[in-house]
Amino acid sequence: MVSLIMTRNVKAFLRDREPFTFIRRLGGTTGMLGLILLIFWAVISIVGPAIVPYSATELHVDVAYSPPSLGHMLGTDQYGRDMLSRIIIGSRSILTTALGIAILSLVAGIFIGFTAGYVGGFVDEVIMRFMDMFMSIPSLLLAMVMLGIVIKPGIWSVMLIIAIVYSPRTARVARSTLLEYKSREFVDAARIRGESALYIMFGEVFPNCLGPLIVEGTARFAYGIMTIASLGFLGVGLRPPTPDWGLMIAENKDLLLQAPWTVIFPAAAVASLVIGASLFTEFVDRYIRRV
Repeated sequence: MVSLIMTRNVKAFLRDREPFTFIRRLGGTTGMLGLILLIFWAVISIVGPAIVPYSATELHVDVAYSPPSLGHMLGTDQYGRDMLSRIIIGSRSILTTALGIAILSLVAGIFIGFTAGYVGGFVDEVIMRFMDMFMSIPSLLLAMVMLGIVIKPGIWSVMLIIAIVYSPRTARVARSTLLEYKSREFVDAARIRGESALYIMFGEVFPNCLGPLIVEGTARFAYGIMTIASLGFLGVGLRPPTPDWGLMIAENKDLLLQAPWTVIFPAAAVASLVIGASLFTEFVDRYIRRV
């Protein structure tokens, strides 16, 4: 009897620590949904080029605006391009660009915020007022202006500009987390040992600030997806023939009633990815708080 109870307890212990069970208990249904959506699009972006039924850029005007069928499961657009292929290929560009935005803005924001918070005084005041000036301008408007200066926007220029736009927000989070630990005993001990400011910031303080910074990085990823899609819709993002979900919606919005599939499917792709990233950010934040 005792061995049976112990066996059941061991099984329950292992079951409670299965990844999806853990995520479901911590983040609930929303956490699971966010993770599933992100995994789905990540897999699609990785294997997409190998599974697309047609070229994402090849024109077939003779089948323009064909409704969903066995030959074209999500229909075709105004140039006869297969919508399913364009959505699949477009997932790679939007995911890699959003991930790059999150990483670049996090790196730049941490360096700026840590420098301002650690040095303090006049340097801190100047840097943070400059960051406030950037934050006072709407992110989308600032990104549009900066992209308007670029002659031929590509994935790298879009990634870099949006990362610059988001860096002030990340810098403020990084600065506040550093100030929380700046006066702790282990930092004073590092100063007494004669450690450099760079080592103290990134060797002593940084590991203790990982939680809020990870949450900030996932939030920048979610916002990056929405910003990329918005810029594409406004026509200042990635240039054709690169498949861009926002641009696909903009190109066909005037024919929503005649060919709704050309708008509904890319819009649903954007919505599902943004929702997945947002729910995952909420899950990460909840996990960090509990840890």
